[in-house]
Amino acid sequence: MGEWVTPGPGSWKLDTAHFETTVSRPMRDLITMAMPSGMSEGFDLAGAPLKTIDVGFVNGRMYLRLTPLVGGGRDLPAPSKSVLWLMTRLHPAFRKRAKRSVRAIDERFWLQESDRWEREWKPKLIATNRRLGDIDAAVLSDADLVAHLNAVWRHVEWAGSLHFRLHTSDLAPIGRLLTATRGWGLDERKVMTTLAGASPATSAPTRALRGIADELARVGVNPATLSDVREASDRAAELLDEYLAEFGNRVTTGYDLSDRTLRELPRVILASIRHSCSAEPSEIVGDQAFNSLLEQIDESASAEFTNLVVEARTLYGLRDENGPLTVEWPAGIARHVILEAGRRLVDRGALDVLEHVFDAAITELGSLLEGAEYPLAAELGLRHQERVGWAALTAPLTLGPVAEPPDIDILPGRMPEMMRAILTVTTLLDSADQTDSLSGTGVGSASYRGIARVVADADEAFERVNPGDIIVTRLTVPTYNSVLTMAGGVVTEAGGLLSHTAVIARELGIPAVIGVAGALIDIPDGAEIILNPVAGTVTIV
Repeated sequence: MGEWVTPGPGSWKLDTAHFETTVSRPMRDLITMAMPSGMSEGFDLAGAPLKTIDVGFVNGRMYLRLTPLVGGGRDLPAPSKSVLWLMTRLHPAFRKRAKRSVRAIDERFWLQESDRWEREWKPKLIATNRRLGDIDAAVLSDADLVAHLNAVWRHVEWAGSLHFRLHTSDLAPIGRLLTATRGWGLDERKVMTTLAGASPATSAPTRALRGIADELARVGVNPATLSDVREASDRAAELLDEYLAEFGNRVTTGYDLSDRTLRELPRVILASIRHSCSAEPSEIVGDQAFNSLLEQIDESASAEFTNLVVEARTLYGLRDENGPLTVEWPAGIARHVILEAGRRLVDRGALDVLEHVFDAAITELGSLLEGAEYPLAAELGLRHQERVGWAALTAPLTLGPVAEPPDIDILPGRMPEMMRAILTVTTLLDSADQTDSLSGTGVGSASYRGIARVVADADEAFERVNPGDIIVTRLTVPTYNSVLTMAGGVVTEAGGLLSHTAVIARELGIPAVIGVAGALIDIPDGAEIILNPVAGTVTIV
């Protein structure tokens, strides 16, 4: 443990925006399969000069690499411009992709994918998530539990691959918008503000909670428990049941199977109801940003800018429905089935500690339930110790040889246009490497001064954050949505301009500074700080 071995040929970059260092074995297996599979489908649809995005986990850290369409299986020197020009025009794979790149952009493939999402994929996901989530794993026989686990995991794998396929479509219009506006000299943070109000999925839980709060206010009940909510009125009980049916089974304290689902956090649900914000997220900020930027560009480009913003807004909503429906909800269902399997294995001595269930592969869990002796409880215990030990390691930002970026302008067809969009969004999903102390990517237009509350998760935030405080955490996940409605601002160590924190900050209109290296250590809890989202800085007063 502690050696940083490159997971394959090529140059690999550390991803810090999704998983803790102790990411579970099933989630590592899922991402290692689903990301390359889904991205391969997406890049093919887009006519991109890339085969896929490969993923490798090293000591619990997730590393990614953009895999070229040809020659990605070995560490080879970058071809000269002349060789690259010739190869991209003679190689059959490039010739096919070049033709597809023209058709993909001319026909706006992302709009076709968005239409299919609404007609086919989203209804199927919701129906399957509800059906599988309604099954009580605790009453199943061992044989039926294994069958149910396998059915759930097949759904998780299919949905996970779809998640990454859709990222080509839901991010392409944003990448095209940012690429074009960079060429016009516009501030990309202001450009992203034009999308404020275009993510109804982000604010959907808050709207549902507000309905419960309004009903409780109508009947004059201040609940101390969720049972009090149910007993307040038939309507309150109905609204709570609807909320839990839609959001309760989603992993919500993170993106891993080892993270808790919302229905495991009754205190958070209750606090969310109490602190639900009465202000409705609005498109006004987005419209104001759009009008301001429209005045800054040449009139000849106004029609193109308008079309780019409209398409980015259209797909922005899909992007923020994608994760909850394809990953968080299926993963939450799988979590509860895995935990039930773990409880039975603990009872029969095949597992020493319930948490060790997240150190076994799904196939191993099924075999153990069917009576297999391997992996032994001791082996799973050793795996768990190793996984926990990864947290103490410092990961390098890159592994493998330094990648020399190719001259994308010599690519055939409309590949250069698509490639510029892909490279643009991949740099904004996670934080840029910051060298200055307490600096990052800002979201918002006005500075804010308040008390810093350094918290590990939303549960702690609800306990300790007062209205107007600035939340300081590693990254935010959906459970933070409600507590952020009463926060004055937010600072995260991880994330970028397209991260969850950036999206929810734009939707709620609160200032944020994202990707601040060392924030949890360098910002004292209880200190008075100033957020300057325009400069992207945090100052300790």
